[in-house]
Amino acid sequence: MNERGDPPVKATTTSGRVLDALSKLGDANLTEVETEVGLSKSSVHNHLETLRQLGFVVKENQRYRRSLRFFELGCSVRSEAPFYGVGKSEVDRLARISGLAAGLTVFERGRGVCIYERTGQNVEAPPVTEGQTVPLYCTAPGKAMLAQLPADDRRDAVDATSLDRHTDQTITSAAALRKELDTAETRGLLSDREEWQTDLRGLAAGVVDPEDGRVGSIFVLSSSESMSGKRFQQDVPGLIISSANQIRKALRESV
Repeated sequence: MNERGDPPVKATTTSGRVLDALSKLGDANLTEVETEVGLSKSSVHNHLETLRQLGFVVKENQRYRRSLRFFELGCSVRSEAPFYGVGKSEVDRLARISGLAAGLTVFERGRGVCIYERTGQNVEAPPVTEGQTVPLYCTAPGKAMLAQLPADDRRDAVDATSLDRHTDQTITSAAALRKELDTAETRGLLSDREEWQTDLRGLAAGVVDPEDGRVGSIFVLSSSESMSGKRFQQDVPGLIISSANQIRKALRESV
């Protein structure tokens, strides 16, 4: 699902590398960015100054950092996503009733991205934050989106994914993952039992936008202690399926 081949515009690629360096370093001076990127100081300086003039980088006391222009663009993109408009209230309801962390993810360019998150009263810190990418193969929201992809796209996505082991419970077999996704296609609900992080469980249902075919999911994540037994097997699944159905209905009515 990821694009292959060399990008056609080398200068844009270099600017991307400079921004990636600032993402890793936080704020940095010219020498620090130069060392991270591995290009000449003059080249890095030109890219930093161009990005500064375009409003993507801020320079203060000879140190550079990314600007809030990215936040502005991200909020604009998110507001245009149909899942966000119709799904926010369902996430709020899930978090309020369950007391756990709930959210929305969308599938884009072979990645799962959290676009909205709310934590319930029983959660100290959210396990996933807005803007964070989640692994597709070992998280409930990721697997829920994979299960909703057309069969050929799902196969390509699984084949393109490196099934790295995060915990002892992580699925590292493509055949086992495909079997779970095929089963879930009819059941509509995916789970992970500490497959991504120890002591973290997840449940999610996938949703497809009938207008453009974009795929997303609504999820709940929590500690294994907070989501076990009947709560994990019946209570929270029922809430998620209900919310997913409401989102599907709203998407159909908006077409």
